[in-house]
Amino acid sequence: MAKRWASVCVGALLLLAGCGGGSGSASPSPSAQAPSRPHKDGHLTFTLLSLRCGLTAVSGSHSEAEPEGQFCWARLRVENKDPEFHTYVVGRQRLAGVSGRRGLPDSFAMAVRRQHDSVDIGGHDLIEVELWYDVPRGARVGGVRVSGDRDRVGFMDSSPVPYARNGVLIAMKPLTGW
Repeated sequence: MAKRWASVCVGALLLLAGCGGGSGSASPSPSAQAPSRPHKDGHLTFTLLSLRCGLTAVSGSHSEAEPEGQFCWARLRVENKDPEFHTYVVGRQRLAGVSGRRGLPDSFAMAVRRQHDSVDIGGHDLIEVELWYDVPRGARVGGVRVSGDRDRVGFMDSSPVPYARNGVLIAMKPLTGW
């Protein structure tokens, strides 16, 4: 009986060890693509962790959707190295190579994935977010153009923090599919 019990325990442990990867995960492995170097705009520093296009659907805890064209998905790290909080705004992050509203995050896909429109990032803190874009099939995506805050320089200086007028391009060739 003890040998049988030991076999059952070992089998259960092996089964659990094989289930940790989350094959049903909605997000790809972060190691599938080398992250960009950090890029600063305003008080915020951005690192593009992953970029994928050619996605045929998005799903979340309460809904799902298909794109008009194709979905592009970006995983972005946003860091606030300043001691004051600053606001990250989703609508300022544009997909490079796609013009007009299609280059902006898709509001329905973002809602499906329960991503905020803006996030106040605490001093010396960071967040990682998903960006979902519905772009035309065949669009030549070349990365993400990120834009940080437009806050004042600091407590004693009310001039605006230096920022790139059209955002900062983080070039990255997207992978296709999951």
